[in-house]
Amino acid sequence: MKKTLLALAVMAAAGSANAAEVYKTDDATVDFYGQLREYVEFSDVDGDDDAKIDKSSSRWGVNLSYQAAQDLAVLGNVEMAVEGGDLRTHYIGFSNDSYGTVTFGQHNPLYDDIYGAIYAYNYDMGPYASEGFGDNFYQSSSINYQISSDAAWLKAQYNLPENDSNPEMGEAYVGTAFGDLAVHVGGAFMSDKTGAETDPDLSGIKNVSNDYDATYVEATAEYYIGSGVIGLTYAYNKADANDQDFKVESNSFHLGAKFEVVEKTSVYGNYQYWDFDGDTDETQNIILGVDHIFAKWARVYAEYNFKSQEGKDDANKLALGARVYW
Repeated sequence: MKKTLLALAVMAAAGSANAAEVYKTDDATVDFYGQLREYVEFSDVDGDDDAKIDKSSSRWGVNLSYQAAQDLAVLGNVEMAVEGGDLRTHYIGFSNDSYGTVTFGQHNPLYDDIYGAIYAYNYDMGPYASEGFGDNFYQSSSINYQISSDAAWLKAQYNLPENDSNPEMGEAYVGTAFGDLAVHVGGAFMSDKTGAETDPDLSGIKNVSNDYDATYVEATAEYYIGSGVIGLTYAYNKADANDQDFKVESNSFHLGAKFEVVEKTSVYGNYQYWDFDGDTDETQNIILGVDHIFAKWARVYAEYNFKSQEGKDDANKLALGARVYW
């Protein structure tokens, strides 16, 4: 894993593999990037069984970087959602090749970037519960630090509570590789007094608390075989509504694999198992898919999903999708 300046780190985080360069000098660069994520969904779920087209999480953004000195880069980023025009990220920061990158502003939570051994496009259940901590997904007042070397990488982030007007959240992850085996561990905590909605047991029933604590711990191992990968993630989640008689704990296992079967075409799959101590005792999620990557900027896929959740009818879904990156 090579050291990088901030401009490269930001582009990787934003998924801007083919960003369009709109301005460049010897010291400064401005790139415009985006992702269009459209898919058609078919489902047998009662009340949701009509075919539909979804924009998914399509987005566009701008990266800015300025080489202030030989070993110091200044950067900026703003990213918007295509649907609704909501602000996704907005931050500025500094990068040094030896000491890493620090940024301030609104970020995605790290757990959504690092994720785990999950290779699906649509129907995966993230290893974190609470739908990604519910309404507290975007960290609007956060400090992010990242550093990497040939031997290991470290990422950490902290969201300021600002007199309880924001959820306080801290995250840290560390990873390394042993030949073809890549491993990482980490976790997050959150203390929220804003009254946001959450769904910590994935029951579909929203819970609102003015004194909510959540803990998330995750460990992942991925073994790379040629152009393929096999991975396993373990995750522990705990949620407490301190102003209510509400507490949920869960353990989950996420097994996944992806292999290229012919040039540019791969098959992938995931099996996810959740064990809760609450009303939703267990959930199983199975995903099978195939994708074809025309180039690094365009791909199509077909993805089937079977979901079994205690207390609910089994669900079958199929997505036919395409993505374009620039």
